Amino acid sequence: MAVNILENFITKKVRKGDVYVPSALLLLLKNKGKASVKQIAKLIYIFEKKHSLEKYEMIVKNMVVVILDQYSLITIKDDTIILNTWPIKDDDVQKLIMLCYKVSNGFFRNLKTQNQQKAA
Repeated sequence: MAVNILENFITKKVRKGDVYVPSALLLLLKNKGKASVKQIAKLIYIFEKKHSLEKYEMIVKNMVVVILDQYSLITIKDDTIILNTWPIKDDDVQKLIMLCYKVSNGFFRNLKTQNQQKAA
């Protein structure tokens, strides 16, 4: 059920080419359902580097967190964002990660999934 909620959100609600929401979901999925605003902002900064880290933190707080909260996908405790659909089985996590890669139009092309890392 949790996988279906996230899959539906990623495929039907996230705009193609959006990188901010998929970045947050990607980090939450890779980090056992938890991440801070700063961690998400750092991930975006590493790949995009168009703005300062502080600007990305503002984008995450004012846009990404609002969107994810609007769809009841997260809970916020202090500075920690918690994915409401956690725990998720490893196979399903990999499937959702691939959807994040796809919707972001190659933004994360240098990241590898666990399966790709094991094969290398």
